[in-house]
Amino acid sequence: MVTILNPFKDFKEDLHRVEVRRDPLLGDTSMYNRYMKEKVKFFFKDNDPALIKELVGKTAETCLFCSDAIEKNTPMYPADLVPEGRIRIGEAVLFPNLFPIAKYHAVIILSKAHFLELSGFSAEMIRCGLEAARKFVKAVYAQDSSSLFVAVNANYLFTAGATFVHPHLQMMVSPVACSYHERLLKAGNVYYQENKSCYHADLVAEESRIGLRYVAREGGWHWLTVFSPMGVNEVIAVHEAESDFISLSEEDLGDLARGISRVLAFYEGLGHLSFNYSILSVKRPLHEKSSRCLLKMVTRQNVYPNYRNDDYFLQKLLHSEVIINLPEDLASQLKVIFNA
Repeated sequence: MVTILNPFKDFKEDLHRVEVRRDPLLGDTSMYNRYMKEKVKFFFKDNDPALIKELVGKTAETCLFCSDAIEKNTPMYPADLVPEGRIRIGEAVLFPNLFPIAKYHAVIILSKAHFLELSGFSAEMIRCGLEAARKFVKAVYAQDSSSLFVAVNANYLFTAGATFVHPHLQMMVSPVACSYHERLLKAGNVYYQENKSCYHADLVAEESRIGLRYVAREGGWHWLTVFSPMGVNEVIAVHEAESDFISLSEEDLGDLARGISRVLAFYEGLGHLSFNYSILSVKRPLHEKSSRCLLKMVTRQNVYPNYRNDDYFLQKLLHSEVIINLPEDLASQLKVIFNA
């Protein structure tokens, strides 16, 4: 317990109970104080519709991802990797990033629409983007045996780190895993050596038994919130069997897309508009027994004048997180969406 004399309560005593949670696999910490919701209301603002309308209008005028500009303004892959230069499935268009930070770094435009409310991210739209990603991974695997690690990522709006408003994904296929992915795989391998079972399979079984954070099963995917989250309103999905993105079936991608669409609509209901998510996988047979395809989703800061980034020293330097909404409460609300 922490005691302070609160100036907004005539300097009467305020008692704060701080709960520190530790991730069972990686040991990362997050902190919960139930009064953090009051801080959010006090210091952070709701999304500003007028500002969003202004930003959408201005960025649409010069958007490189809008349909009339795609052919002219987006790069192409060499024919030996992608015969058509770009991959198109439905409204999704995949092409190389102009400024790559991985050996294979692609961008996937998701829609013809320049801007969408979160409830506008349909399952079909997301599925087409994931199908394009899987097709690209297959092409890379066929040409380059050294590129083993896949990360399919979403940044939506500037507060989530996006360069463009237009809905899109960024994906990387690389011989080198990003730091978090590498830690996850190494820790999962240690867990497997000690327990002869996959950590995430055991996590799903245990969370399903407890019931507090387990949300739903959609096809081969298990949806749950996280005991010690690494982002605000974190929701994850774990595939029950596959560790390699290209091993996912069309049904798997459709089920995953439907779940993502539901969570995004749920985030909108909580008052959010900006988000990140990442899908992590590794090429078979590497880590096949000790890992699973994993999706992680979080909300980001709202869009309002003079907004404040929601990542600061705690996240960027100390690799810890603040819990605003308890994962157990978040799961309870999200179950209603999945069971509807």
